[in-house]
Amino acid sequence: MAQIQRHLVSLEMLVDDLTLLSSNECGTNVHLKLIREYRQVLALLLESVQQETESSFKKWLTPTLFAQVFENKRMVSIHLRLVDYVLTYWQTMQKVNDIRDTNFESNADKRLDLLHVKAVKAKSQLKTVASAMGQDNYSRFLALINLSDVEWQWDVIRARY
Repeated sequence: MAQIQRHLVSLEMLVDDLTLLSSNECGTNVHLKLIREYRQVLALLLESVQQETESSFKKWLTPTLFAQVFENKRMVSIHLRLVDYVLTYWQTMQKVNDIRDTNFESNADKRLDLLHVKAVKAKSQLKTVASAMGQDNYSRFLALINLSDVEWQWDVIRARY
């Protein structure tokens, strides 16, 4: 049970680090590294709370900033899925930029097309989950991992993908 407390403290520290980043640092290597660490701890938390009841899970959350974010245990897995979509999108776009900048070979067009499809799919899946969870919960998710960039905002996600 102390593991849950440890994971929650680790998540809070990572959220603090993420919120200290300026809006210009959104999508940088530092931001991505922190989000990857957040994802790892979130996965550990999800594993730790599997045996907990909803009531005991709420008690663990009460003194933390996650009391309003994780309404139930299922929200932990939803946040994990959203983080995966964000990371997939950014990693894919980094590959696209690398191909454009350095390695434009004969098969590069095909690779670019496939990578663009993968990026659009990640954003589309994020939109589906975000729509199901609602604007308030999605906004809390964005605030946690400091996704202040316009491309991640509710209206843009709902309109484009």
